[in-house]
Amino acid sequence: MGTTIVAAATNTDLDTGSYFELATRAARACLAGSDVSVDEIGMLINVGVFRDDNISEPAVSALIQKRIGIGLEYQPGRVPAFSFDLMHGATGLLHAISTAECFLATGDVEYALLVAGDTHPSTQRYVAGFPYTTGAAAVLLGSTPTAGGFGRLHTRETTGTAEPSAWVSLEEAGVHGRSAMRVRHGAEDPITLAAAVVRDCVAEEGLDSDDFAEGRAVLLAPAPALGFRARLAETLGLRPESVVGVAPAIGDPYTAAPVHAYLNARESGLLGTAGTVLFLAADDAAAACLGYHPQPTVVATGREVSAAGRERC
Repeated sequence: MGTTIVAAATNTDLDTGSYFELATRAARACLAGSDVSVDEIGMLINVGVFRDDNISEPAVSALIQKRIGIGLEYQPGRVPAFSFDLMHGATGLLHAISTAECFLATGDVEYALLVAGDTHPSTQRYVAGFPYTTGAAAVLLGSTPTAGGFGRLHTRETTGTAEPSAWVSLEEAGVHGRSAMRVRHGAEDPITLAAAVVRDCVAEEGLDSDDFAEGRAVLLAPAPALGFRARLAETLGLRPESVVGVAPAIGDPYTAAPVHAYLNARESGLLGTAGTVLFLAADDAAAACLGYHPQPTVVATGREVSAAGRERC
């Protein structure tokens, strides 16, 4: 059995600046694109960093879980469900996928729903100095014998003492701390970390530039900086067409960016021939890369070659 992406959706509706509402809409759209009901979901993970009113308790995941109606009552016929926040900046979604796969692989969870996205804590859609696009995304994961699952998560982080990337200055905010946020964005070039982590993943997956050039592999590389996708392709020696980012009109959706890139690649038809899809997420503090195999991976055993998913956890 391998973990598969059952469905995915994004939401950037303009009538609300609430992450809670946007994440709920993305989740519902995601479920609507599948044959899975809320009663079958056993896990919900939220990776969004910036949220309404800077709420930290209760967990944002619990608030979204309640809105969607996942596992609110323990009764016969309903799957017990639990939820939690997993925040790791731009790379949070990839960490969440790796975490959810541990539960899916053992059969403890049949379906896991992951939500991502960000908004200014004031819930205003456009705030000067806030660099991220207001919106949300959702990914539904399940297990199936017809998928090869995900590979090992590769990560890189900056060395030394890391400066805070977002904070609330209480002296400046005063009584408005709930709706205030200062963000230090783009202080470091993410290209070095991103290239290093992709190389690690490419080596473990046994890929080369021909795999990308001929469509057997595709790299999903959301752009945290202007020109990032093209620069990354050049740094890695890949054809620009094999590196898929986020549509420029969307801006920087931060934690939801990998889902935007995945849907962009799917709509472009690039996933039809790809046996390996590399998910990349990066900001100026960390980078992560994760290989996904929509079809069973080919594993050589002695003189025999058989199709099998990767063993996880």
